[in-house]
Amino acid sequence: MRRKPEPWRLALAAALVCAAAAGAEGFAWDRVVGIDVGSLTADQKARVDTLAGSTANYHGCRGSVTECLAADPADPTARRLAGFLARRVVAGDTDAQIAEGVANRRRSAHPARPAELDLFEAHCRGPEDAAVTLVEFGDYECPYCRNAESFVERVVDARSDTLRFCFKQFPVRSHERAVPAALAALASAAQERFWEMHRALYVASDLSDSGLEGVARAVGLELERYRAALTDEALTEEIAADKLEGQELGVDRTPTFFVNGKRYFGALTEVELADRIDEEREVP
Repeated sequence: MRRKPEPWRLALAAALVCAAAAGAEGFAWDRVVGIDVGSLTADQKARVDTLAGSTANYHGCRGSVTECLAADPADPTARRLAGFLARRVVAGDTDAQIAEGVANRRRSAHPARPAELDLFEAHCRGPEDAAVTLVEFGDYECPYCRNAESFVERVVDARSDTLRFCFKQFPVRSHERAVPAALAALASAAQERFWEMHRALYVASDLSDSGLEGVARAVGLELERYRAALTDEALTEEIAADKLEGQELGVDRTPTFFVNGKRYFGALTEVELADRIDEEREVP
């Protein structure tokens, strides 16, 4: 008995027939998200068109980006992948660099097995039932973490109703003040000032003991309670547990992000991190 064709195959076949009959209409630019397509030059659009025709959609529709946009105007993966191609073309990436970027997107969205992160006592903000949980393994002395902090805050704040953000300590051995800074952040949690201290540490220019105390004073901590909390062995154990968990998950640099347990690979920019989070919300 002949098997009934799957619905997506029928839709894709119909779309391809329509596309062939109406080829003059060109690429479905109105379906692209993540970039102002009106800002692209004719040459850039032509290159995106070519790339979209040869780049496989990695979720749902099993065709090229061009084919899947034609088959389903609302296909979230195809729309976001088209936007990614356009952004990389505008950035001047080579075809090889773009192919690597697409591979990183696929790897980020569909790992062999998402990580199971322990968030029971983690420092998190946002709804517990959020559709997406973003976890960062970070180091307060790390320059890359510091550079990312400002846009990570914007990404999180813009999605406060749908995104939960958790931070785990991962002090790098070569950063002498990373552990004292991590202890300062955890000590502030006893006074319900963890996130205030977290933000302040990332912009602090002095992470010496006196500098950390100055940050604690600036965020409104009672200094005697803060000093007492710093001596709590449980904080040192928490840092060690966070770092061990990260190492077991393959974390080898900071910052490292996980989106619903899926490690983020690729360029660490505001646009790309936000796009990965939004893609996860749309296509879990």
